Amino acid sequence: MPSLEIRSSVRSAPSPRVARTGAAAWRWLAGLLIVTPWLGAASPAAGRCPPPAAHVGRVPNPDGPAPSVLLIGDSNIFGALGHALARRLRARGLRVERFGKPTSGLSRPDFFDWPREAARRLAAADPDVVIFMVGGNDHQCIEAPGGSGTRVPWKDADAWREEYSRRVREMAHLLSGGARRVFFLSPTNRAPRIDREDAFRISRVQADALEGMAGVTWIDMIALTTDARGRWLDRGVGPDGCWQIWRRPDGIHLTDEGGELVAERLLAELYAHGLVECVGRDRPMAAPAR
Repeated sequence: MPSLEIRSSVRSAPSPRVARTGAAAWRWLAGLLIVTPWLGAASPAAGRCPPPAAHVGRVPNPDGPAPSVLLIGDSNIFGALGHALARRLRARGLRVERFGKPTSGLSRPDFFDWPREAARRLAAADPDVVIFMVGGNDHQCIEAPGGSGTRVPWKDADAWREEYSRRVREMAHLLSGGARRVFFLSPTNRAPRIDREDAFRISRVQADALEGMAGVTWIDMIALTTDARGRWLDRGVGPDGCWQIWRRPDGIHLTDEGGELVAERLLAELYAHGLVECVGRDRPMAAPAR
C-alpha cells in the first residue's frame, strides 16, 4: 500500500441517524468504538517489516532495544490525547518520548520554532517513528520566506497555501531524515464554526502538500473526531455504559475521556497505515482490537 492515503472527512457520507439515549445509544456507540467504519480495513501492508515498500525505513532489530516513537505537537499532544496515545504505545512495547507545546504550529516560528525544536529532539532521541500534530493554531498570517519581515495574510488564500505547504513539506523532510517513519496528524474537528472551517482548510493544504511523500502518512484527525452524524465529537455513552463528556467547554480540546476515545481510534488508524508492525521475535506486539 502506498505510504500515504488521503481521505476527505468533509466528503465522507455520515452514518444513519440513531437515537442517542437508552439501548439504542449503547448499540450505536458499541458499533462506533469497535467497528469504526470510517477507519477502513487494515492495510495490506500491515504485518510487514519494514513498512511501506516505497520507503526504505529502519528494520527493527529483534535483539536490540524496543523501537522508539517521538510524539510531538500542539496542545492535543500536550494534553489528554497525547497522554492516552503514549500510554497505549508503551503498553505495546514501544519506547515513547512525548512533548507538546500549547498554541504552537508552523505559522509563527517567532513564538515557537518547531523545526529547531524537532531537530534538537531528533538528535537526542534518534527515534524510529515520529508522530507530529499541528494545524489547529495555524489559521493566521505567516512570515514570508527569507525572513523579510513581511507576512503572508491568511486571507490571501493562494499565497498562504503556497507558503504553508512549503513549511509542511520541509517539516516532514526534517522529521523523516530519509529513514524514519512519519505520521503527520491534521487538526481536529471542533465546535466553533469559523475555527472548524479553518481546520478543514488547513487539513486540505496539509494533505495535498504531503501526498506522495515517501515514508510520510497524513492522518485525517477530523474524521477521527467526528461523530456518526457528521458533527464534531462532543459527548456520548462510554464503554462502561455511562454518559461521557468528550470535549472541554471551548468545544475544541478533549477531556480525559475524549482523549481515551480518540487515542483508541488513532491507534487503530496508525496500525492500519503500518506503525511498527514488526518488532522482533522476542517482542510480539498485537494490533489493538478493532
